[in-house]
Amino acid sequence: MAAAVGAIAATTLSVNPASAFSITTGGQAKGSPAGIEGLTTTVSNARVITFNEADDISGVDFADVSDVNQQGADYDPGDALVITNGGAFVSQTGAIPYSGPPSGSTNNTSAYLSLPTNNNNGVSQVTITLPTLSNYWGLHWGSMDDASANSPANQIEFLRDGTVLATFTPDDLTALGLDVEAGGGPDNQGLAKANPYVNFFSEGSDEWFNGVRLTQLGTNNNIAFESDNHAYRPVPEPLTILGSGLALGFGAIFKKQQSRRR
Repeated sequence: MAAAVGAIAATTLSVNPASAFSITTGGQAKGSPAGIEGLTTTVSNARVITFNEADDISGVDFADVSDVNQQGADYDPGDALVITNGGAFVSQTGAIPYSGPPSGSTNNTSAYLSLPTNNNNGVSQVTITLPTLSNYWGLHWGSMDDASANSPANQIEFLRDGTVLATFTPDDLTALGLDVEAGGGPDNQGLAKANPYVNFFSEGSDEWFNGVRLTQLGTNNNIAFESDNHAYRPVPEPLTILGSGLALGFGAIFKKQQSRRR
């Protein structure tokens, strides 16, 4: 049975005068035993990319992201690394997304996405194009790395038609008072606070986005950007909203007529 991990904190960041995002931490432990597939979103109506289909590919440690169900999203480059080696620590790609308490760790043994800085094919960034405008995106952020001297930062950007709306690194989350811990090296790889599920909510239609870009900044050969269970929530189409409004309106009129007849 999945175990719930409550939201720890929430805050709002004004990226520029026209843009603001609300950020929370907290998710639900996925799999049985709870956490063996990492943390996932608790946000309703969200679509989740688990990368788990890559686990069914035998004889490989790294799979193509196109081999997983992307729930309508489009990942570019298509050769971004999906690690399928059972969740062990991997040379040159860093730690797994971790979902357990500080003691008695639960390692994510399912497939997950990794962006190493020194991989032979040069993958250090992946752009995710969403099929429609969305107002929420979340991820299990594994062993988050800040911009300390020995740990180049993981970076997340939110895009609308290619234009950057907002940019976040672990340093930003720490500065906002969220209960997270970031830093390079093995010391933070097994800490729950260093491996949170992070939820980003756009504030208002001006901040609805249809793209997310993940980047591993810097050149440290031992640092990577690991994540799992990506989730996004599409904004309802205008016609859907209009149709729902009309249905509610007709329903109210019908009830009023029924009441009068009685």
